[in-house]
Amino acid sequence: MKTFFCISLMMLSLSGFSQSINQIKETDIPGINILLATSFTKDDLKTYLGNGTDLYIEYGFIKLFINKYKLDQDTASLEVYMMVNAASAFGIYSMSIPHCIQWNRYGSFSCTNPYKVIAVKGSLCISASNRTGTQSGQALCEQLVKLVIDNNPQDIWYAPALTQSEIAAPFTNTLRYIKGPLSLKKALPSWSDMFEDLNFHMFTMNIVTTEYTGIIARIIFPDENTLSSFITKSGLNIMSETTIPTIASNGTYRSWFKINSTKIFFMETNSSTVSIKDFLPVVPDDKWLEEQASK
Repeated sequence: MKTFFCISLMMLSLSGFSQSINQIKETDIPGINILLATSFTKDDLKTYLGNGTDLYIEYGFIKLFINKYKLDQDTASLEVYMMVNAASAFGIYSMSIPHCIQWNRYGSFSCTNPYKVIAVKGSLCISASNRTGTQSGQALCEQLVKLVIDNNPQDIWYAPALTQSEIAAPFTNTLRYIKGPLSLKKALPSWSDMFEDLNFHMFTMNIVTTEYTGIIARIIFPDENTLSSFITKSGLNIMSETTIPTIASNGTYRSWFKINSTKIFFMETNSSTVSIKDFLPVVPDDKWLEEQASK
């Protein structure tokens, strides 16, 4: 039996909607000093994020906790974004990841480089940064992120699998969650026309091989009419639930697979020989389809 690769985005969701977290205290790290401790809600977030505020609101922002710490010669800033759910926290993470030296050291999704460590735990997106990029500066950032994770237990939450194809396994770190027009404009501006005036949310993944490049997406719409509008805007035929690549007006090839009346898999690629069917089971069984439809 063929084994399919299944991305299970395991995160931990915040219990309830308490607008507080267990923050790091000076007693947690010997010798550390807290230089700043503040927070922001929806009402005053713009004073900190400026024009970037609306993106966080689109994802479902609840509260931001900011602390600044000094340990020996190192200073680090810590930001903890509390979002409405785990998917939204992952969405913010997926829009914020810098160049990564090490992936996923702290949970299912995290990114580490000498200047920054960013991770997701449940409804929390956690980011620690330092300006020097020294080994000790990075170590302090890693310690702060780990403490936030350890001090804030969460319930387990699984995102729906984007694909069951082993082909996609090397590209897990390109997974993104897009929740509306602002995040779409930031992540995939070339897709904006297809989603104009439509309500949706989706997970996407970039596929880059020596033969072709492409993007696969699992898209959820509020109703069947919205799904139909998207298919029409994308240049595909709503009457033909086809996985056969169809050339679009922009010169790419698009294909789709219908999960149910509001959910689809979609692919755009530069190859006429690759389609979304290559990222699905050869014969999707009833159980697999039921699982996709229920998530």
